[in-house]
Amino acid sequence: MARQKQHITKTLAVSILAGVFVFLCCRFFIIDVARVDSLSMSGTLKPNSLVLIRPISFLSSALTKNDVVQIETPFTENDTALKKGSFFKRIIALPGDTLSIRGSLLYINGKAEEINADLLHNYVIKFKQQKDTLFFTEEKDIEKYLIDDSCTYLVTLTNTRFLDIKSKGISIVENREDSGLYDESIFPNSPKIKWNKDFFGPLYIPKKNDTIKLDTTNIALYKKLITGLEGNSLEIKEGKITINQTEATYYIVKQDYYFVIGDNFDNAIDSRYWGFIPKSAIRAKLIK
Repeated sequence: MARQKQHITKTLAVSILAGVFVFLCCRFFIIDVARVDSLSMSGTLKPNSLVLIRPISFLSSALTKNDVVQIETPFTENDTALKKGSFFKRIIALPGDTLSIRGSLLYINGKAEEINADLLHNYVIKFKQQKDTLFFTEEKDIEKYLIDDSCTYLVTLTNTRFLDIKSKGISIVENREDSGLYDESIFPNSPKIKWNKDFFGPLYIPKKNDTIKLDTTNIALYKKLITGLEGNSLEIKEGKITINQTEATYYIVKQDYYFVIGDNFDNAIDSRYWGFIPKSAIRAKLIK
C-alpha cells in the first residue's frame, strides 16, 4: 500500500511538472495573453482589453509591415526618459525601407501607403451656436474636447468618419502641424533636422550589415543607434566623428531596425519620438 501511494505521489508530481513545463513553453514560445495599457492603438485595440500575442522566438521571428507588435521600453539601460513598460504599435517600415510623412500621410520608398481603416487623426470641428449638442447626440461615440467657448471642438476620427461628416456640410479640418515647424521632442531632437509628427523624414531604416556613411549632420540620426543601441563610444569634435577612439566616416550596423506608429496617430508616442526600434525590443506579435 505504501509503495502504491509513493507511486501515485510520484506520478502526480511528474504530471504537475509536465503541465507547468507545457504551460511555460506555450507562454514563451507559442501563445500568451497581454493587456493593452495605452490609447496609442485605440481604434484597433481598446485600452485595458486583453489580447492574444505570439512571443518572438526561434519558432516565430518573422516580422512584416503592418504587424501589430508588443515593444518593451526602455530599449537600453540609458533610456531613462522612456516610460518603462510594454506597448503595442504597428510596424510601418521594415529594415532597408525609406520612410517619409507628409501632411500626416505615409510614404514608403517614395510610394504613398494606403490609409489604414483604423487610423485615427485629430480634427477641428466648428459649429454654429447650439448646433453642437444635436450633432454629438446623433454621433454618440465621438471622442471630443471643447477648445473654446465658440462651439469649437477637437475630435478624433477615422478618415472614413471624417469624410462622412464633411459631406454633411459641417466645418471640419484636420488638426496638423505646418511643414516648417520644428518640434524638439521629435526624433532626432536636433535643430539641424527640423521635423514634426506630421512632416517627418525621409529617413532610411537600417538593416543588419548596412554601411551608413556619416557626416556632422546625419550623425544626429544615428548617434543613439551607434551608442545606446549598439554599445559604442562616439565623439564629435572639430568636424570629425570618432567611434571607439577611431576617426570614422561610416558605420556598419549590427542588427535590424524597424519604424512603428500608433494607430491613434496624433495621440501616440512612437518612433516619431523614439527613433529606430531594434529587433531586440520587439517581444511579441498580435494574433489577429
